[in-house]
Amino acid sequence: MEDLVFIHDFKSEPYTTSDIVSEFSGVKPKRIRELITRHFNDFEELGGFSFEWSKPMKGSQGGRPHRIYQLTETHVTFLFSLLDNTPQVVKFNLLIAKAFKELKKRVAEQQQEIANKNLMLERNRKTNKDLGQVIHDYLPDNKYAYSNYHTLAYKTVTGFTPKQLRTMYHVDDAQDALTSEQLEQIETVRHAIASLIIIGQDYRTIQQAISKPA
Repeated sequence: MEDLVFIHDFKSEPYTTSDIVSEFSGVKPKRIRELITRHFNDFEELGGFSFEWSKPMKGSQGGRPHRIYQLTETHVTFLFSLLDNTPQVVKFNLLIAKAFKELKKRVAEQQQEIANKNLMLERNRKTNKDLGQVIHDYLPDNKYAYSNYHTLAYKTVTGFTPKQLRTMYHVDDAQDALTSEQLEQIETVRHAIASLIIIGQDYRTIQQAISKPA
């Protein structure tokens, strides 16, 4: 499916454009703009909407620019009520409705992933602090313990060190390169490492105990 619906960011509403409506509905662009202008106040009641000016096609001699309106799903629904129900209009009405539904689903999934990741980041800060406290209490003379176990947790879950992740994903904090699922796994691994340190296990034993099966 062609790109029919767009979004500026995850906090904004999905939209299509008046030119897209014209192209796929078979209604001339000028007619679409005239309807929007005539019923402008009605469209604004359904939520403020913006526009941009068209740009000349590359290599063309220019031409008079026109407004390209950005229409939310509610605007589009109202616009279709002003059009004749030709077969092409009806077909596009269904197509654009599916496009809005699919984009909103993707946005909702992404927002949920971000929410889950933020939750896991907060939990990981506590877990990391707890592991640091355990290392401080049980391995006070090993100045490399925290770095080694921190790296071990990352390599166990991702196969990469924190430094490698920062480089690969161009982030300042390796946690930002992880999915919410990986963050949850990191938390579990850190708990396991802390527990094994408390009962006196050495690094090699801990490494073997938490390593993923081949």
